[in-house]
Amino acid sequence: MKVLYCNPSFWDYRLSFYKRLNELFEGNFHVAYSTKRYIGRQPLLERIKKELGENALPYDNELMFDVKSRSFNYFTEGGKQLPLPFKLLRIIRRVKPDVLITEGFFQWTPFVIIYSILFHVPVFMGYERTLWTERSAGKLKTWYRKLTDKFITGYLVNGSETKKYLSSIGVEEDKIIIAGMSADGSGLRAGIAAMNDDEREKMSAQYKKEGGIMYLFCGALIERKGVEPLLAVWTEHVKKHQKDTLVLVGGGELQDKVISKYSNEPSIFIEGRKEYMEVCKYYGIADVFVLPTIEDNWSLVVPEAMSCGLPVATSIYNGCHPELIHEGKNGCTFDTYSQDSILRALDYFHHVNLKSHGQESLEIEKEYNTEACAKREYEGIMKLIKNNLLIPPSV
Repeated sequence: MKVLYCNPSFWDYRLSFYKRLNELFEGNFHVAYSTKRYIGRQPLLERIKKELGENALPYDNELMFDVKSRSFNYFTEGGKQLPLPFKLLRIIRRVKPDVLITEGFFQWTPFVIIYSILFHVPVFMGYERTLWTERSAGKLKTWYRKLTDKFITGYLVNGSETKKYLSSIGVEEDKIIIAGMSADGSGLRAGIAAMNDDEREKMSAQYKKEGGIMYLFCGALIERKGVEPLLAVWTEHVKKHQKDTLVLVGGGELQDKVISKYSNEPSIFIEGRKEYMEVCKYYGIADVFVLPTIEDNWSLVVPEAMSCGLPVATSIYNGCHPELIHEGKNGCTFDTYSQDSILRALDYFHHVNLKSHGQESLEIEKEYNTEACAKREYEGIMKLIKNNLLIPPSV
């Protein structure tokens, strides 16, 4: 059975997942993507071709309509643009897939559905949004999604929060496959293992105080990630726990503001953006990972940190918390809009065994590693295909 995933753009961590799916589909899993969406990421384009080989199908001529300038152009960062991937249909037709997978309700999905109608090919949708992230979705958008659902065979989702949203707009429960979102845990652990003792000791001496806990935040320094509420209570936290430190890894529009306000606080380290394989070193020396996001579908940094053996605290607004945070076992959740809630979460780790919490994180994350997620997605697709008699019984 030949499968084609039409995904306009994706990051490095998806490659191991796609490679495993290709193995499960016996070399018949293909990925189409737009090269125009990889501005400044040429090394990633090269890696996609290297890792996926002939199963990587680059789409070089994606056309966009820029709403502001009311003109047609190729993809550019920023602004509101409507994708018009007319030639995508040629790529699909060249592959002649038995199954199509699209990403989200918009982007390339209308064109994928057109092909599916013309050639009677079942369509699955990768979807991530939650009731919280879609709390402001208008009636027109919801109506469009309900209409689109009539053409979708199944949904490939990260967790229960996305399932709740899809169910709320009328999607049948049997169509929803909870596969999960996998991090590149093995790659991160290999990066940590590659650190020599001198490097580890030097980094630890820079950021950690004897008897204290090093909390790590990795993510964009933007309002949505909740870094300002975290920093606002940190000075209260260190009055009680004077040897604790907080390390922020990531850049963004709030970086200058955060540096200006907190650079003189000796317990706070603002390190800016780091390359992917540099980030793993911070996972390797941290004691606790904290992510105070106020809106996230499924923060990949949480399973990343867990795969490195870290206890985790994240907010109730993070779509991954029901699956990944087991209260009292590997961490805790909190309400970013409540200072007392954040303070309790930070204090929590002074009253538990961090080593056992970290080990529990490792065990929980195993259910969401590349192998587990790829297997659930493969089995879910095959089950729905066969149940709906969309392919010959022999497949």
